[in-house]
Amino acid sequence: MADDQGVFTRLYESLEDSAVIASVMRRPGIDDPTRAMLALSMVAARCEESEVPACTRRCVANGLGRSEVAEVLLQVYCYAGVYAGLSSFSAARATFDELARAGQLTPAQAAVCDASAPSRTIAERIADGARMRRTLFGDENVDRNEREADAFMNVFWSNTHDFCFGNIWSRPLFDRSLRSQLCLAIASAAGQVGAVDRHVRSALRGGVSRERIGEIFLLTAAIAGTGAARAAFDKAQQVFDELATAAVARLP
Repeated sequence: MADDQGVFTRLYESLEDSAVIASVMRRPGIDDPTRAMLALSMVAARCEESEVPACTRRCVANGLGRSEVAEVLLQVYCYAGVYAGLSSFSAARATFDELARAGQLTPAQAAVCDASAPSRTIAERIADGARMRRTLFGDENVDRNEREADAFMNVFWSNTHDFCFGNIWSRPLFDRSLRSQLCLAIASAAGQVGAVDRHVRSALRGGVSRERIGEIFLLTAAIAGTGAARAAFDKAQQVFDELATAAVARLP
């Protein structure tokens, strides 16, 4: 029998509009433009191409444009892979084209600022990326990885220094704090628990508060489900506990 009243579809819509999810999206712990970018990064990381247009429109409604959305999706490309990045770029472009035809973009939102990293050669990017990695994760972490690396692993690290740290992390449009928050959003929504560990540590080093980390993971619950959010909360708590124990051990 035809579902003329759309009862089946409204099962999902009622959940999406529920008080719980709505309250997460209205929490004051994250400003609206940042929340819009974090939500976009989450659906993109999960390859939920059908959700990208709505998230792109939410970004535009909060004053963001092609430049900011492109920067978010570059971060997704770096941490969730080429397909997640490309499919999301394509969906976002179609949405921006539609908004432009409707006259719903300001000149600033319609423009694309592709401000690349300052280093130009591969050697410069690798050197700059190695320094950025130390800034993000600390000398102890990097020194340990370097001691354990061999020629095989160095293939990974040299390309990571070039592309990830020397290029994406060094682009000037977003600061370190915002990029760390995007990494937490991407890792938690995609179920990358090991990456949550690393990025919680890096975010704390960069001044992102525990409260902000918690707010990001609450958004994960709304976008990616409670299982993904709980795993991220549990991993973050392990990191907090470990860091607290280490701090006590260093006391005289």
